[in-house]
Amino acid sequence: MKIIVLFWSLALPLCAATFNVRDFGATGDGKTLDTAAIQKTIDAAAVGGGMVLIPAGKFLTGPFTLTNNINLHLAKDATILISDDQTNYPVVKNRYQDAITANGAHDLEISGEGTIDGQGENWWATFRANPAMPHRPYLIKLTDCTRVSVHGVMLRNSPMFHLVPQNCADVTIQGITIKSPTDAPNTDGIDPSGWNFTIADCTIDTGDDNIAIKPAPNGGRTPGNKNFTVKNCTFLHGHGMSIGGGTAGGIEDLTVSDCTFTGTDYGIRIKTLRGNGGLLKNCTYENLKLTAIAKSPISIVDYYPERNAPKDPATEKPEPINDRTPLNQNLVIRNVTATDCPNAGIIRGLPEAPLDGLTFSNVTISAKTGMIIYHAKGVRFAGSKISAVKGKPLTTFDAEITGLE
Repeated sequence: MKIIVLFWSLALPLCAATFNVRDFGATGDGKTLDTAAIQKTIDAAAVGGGMVLIPAGKFLTGPFTLTNNINLHLAKDATILISDDQTNYPVVKNRYQDAITANGAHDLEISGEGTIDGQGENWWATFRANPAMPHRPYLIKLTDCTRVSVHGVMLRNSPMFHLVPQNCADVTIQGITIKSPTDAPNTDGIDPSGWNFTIADCTIDTGDDNIAIKPAPNGGRTPGNKNFTVKNCTFLHGHGMSIGGGTAGGIEDLTVSDCTFTGTDYGIRIKTLRGNGGLLKNCTYENLKLTAIAKSPISIVDYYPERNAPKDPATEKPEPINDRTPLNQNLVIRNVTATDCPNAGIIRGLPEAPLDGLTFSNVTISAKTGMIIYHAKGVRFAGSKISAVKGKPLTTFDAEITGLE
C-alpha cells in the first residue's frame, strides 16, 4: 500500500513569519553576490520556521544551505542566479560543492513562480574541454530529508543534475518545469532515491535522463527505493523515464501513468548491470503516449552501458548470482501507444537471471524494426500489437512468450 504524502500546509504553523532576503542585505541586481544575505535570511527563519522570500529581481549567489521548517519561495519574476564562477565552489574529494543543499532537514519546501538558473554554460564548456575535471555541482541536492515539497518553480541550466532528493522520504514534486539544452552534458532533470515519492504535472526537457530513480548511496537509511508515483508529466528532450543505471538495494512499487513522451531518446527505460543490480519488482507503466522516440520506446537492459551487451545472445555465458545481480520481476506495461520509433523495444535480461514476469496489455507499437526479447520468462501479450516496417515484429532468444500473434 502506498503512503500518501501530506501537503506542506500541514508542516508549517499558520502564523509562520516571512523573511525577505532584501531585508537582510540582498541586492537582487544580478551582479552583486548575495550569498551571505541569502544564508543570513535562511538562518534567521530557521529559528522558528517560516518563508524565505526571494522577491522580484535577479539574486546572484554561490552555494547556500537550507534547513528545517523553511519555505524557500520565489515570487513571480524572481530569479536565483547560481554563480558560474567556479572559484565560489569549494572542492572536497574531487567534487565541487553543490549549489543549494539540505542535509537531514524536515518540513522543507521550495515553491513559487520564479526561476532557479544554474548558468551551466561555463561548467559544460569546462567539462567538454576536460572530462576529468572535479564532479560538477548539482543545482539542488537534498540528502536524508523528510517531508519535502518542491512545486511551481522553474529549474534550468544546471551545471549537472537539476534536482536530487537523495535518500529522502515523503516527497512531493509537482508542477515544476526543468529545462536545459539537449546537448548539455549530464543535466538530468529529477534523480530521486528513498521512500514515498509523488512526482506530478511536471514538464522536463533536458540533456540527459528526464527522471532517473537511482540506487540510494550505501543502500539508503531505509532499504532500497519504495513507493514511487509519477503521473501527468510531459517528457520532451532527454533520456526518458529511467531506473538506474543500477538497481542496487532494490526498487519496488513504481507507477508511471498518464504521461507523454515526445522526442525523447527513450520512453520506458530500466538500465542496470552485474555488480550494481538488485531486486526490481512491481513496476507499472500505464496510459502513456510515446511519439518520435529517437532510440527505443521500451528499453529494459541488464547490460549498462548498453554497448556492453554481446551482439549475439548465444555467446553470453551465465555468471554466479549474488546480491548485486539484476533481478527484474513483475513488470506491467498497459494502455501504451508508441509511434514513429526506430525500433519497437529492447528487453534483455541475463542468462543467469532472466527477466521474470512482464505483461503487455493493450500496447500498440509501430516502428521501423521490431522488438527483441532475450533471456526472459513469463512475458505475456494481451490485446497488443507490434508493427514493423522491416523484418519480424518480434525476435526472441531464451524467452518464454505468450499471446502475441
